[in-house]
Amino acid sequence: MRNTNLYFGLTGAATMAFDNHTAQTLQLTTSGFNDPLPAGLNFITNGGLKVTVAYHAEHTYGTAYTATSGEIDITAACTIHVSSGLITIATAAADPVNGWTKSGTGANNDLDVTQLKPYAPAHGIMYSSGKLVGTAVSGGATTALNFVDNAGVLAATDTITITHASGKQKEFIEDLMDVVADDNKVAGMVVVRDDMRDLSLPTTRGTVIASVA
Repeated sequence: MRNTNLYFGLTGAATMAFDNHTAQTLQLTTSGFNDPLPAGLNFITNGGLKVTVAYHAEHTYGTAYTATSGEIDITAACTIHVSSGLITIATAAADPVNGWTKSGTGANNDLDVTQLKPYAPAHGIMYSSGKLVGTAVSGGATTALNFVDNAGVLAATDTITITHASGKQKEFIEDLMDVVADDNKVAGMVVVRDDMRDLSLPTTRGTVIASVA
């Protein structure tokens, strides 16, 4: 058995709605999206968030878009300020391929911004499986994973709580140990639970992992 990196995404994706929007820009706020705000000109380019809009016939779309209903992903038209959280959407006139132009009627413009990657403290943490020193039943549907104290500021207690199907503590531990103990089942980092992307450790015992904290 080798040491395996176990990843836990500790927070759900931040989202912010801009309904009945009248501008070609979207201003993220610490209260509406996340505190801190995402920083860096390449945050969107690197897959940090997506921007979607509910299709309306009065919108103007670049040639890259073919759908005529539902939620349209217009992330390719968007850039973000280096630090202010201001997203600018290129118009279809400025970018005939990826651009999008709002309707002149605000009520026709419903947009959403959704986080796709962790970027701030407490969004996620990763431990070596060799630091796992014990597990404990911590509730009717929870299991606590106790890691050796790494004396880290962001993980002072080093206890991760997994919420799963009721009464499935034993099954969850078996599923986890199957991956940790079998080199043939490991290819790099193991996502035990990521609340942001709704990804969980594969289960064969009905564990059904729901969340992590």
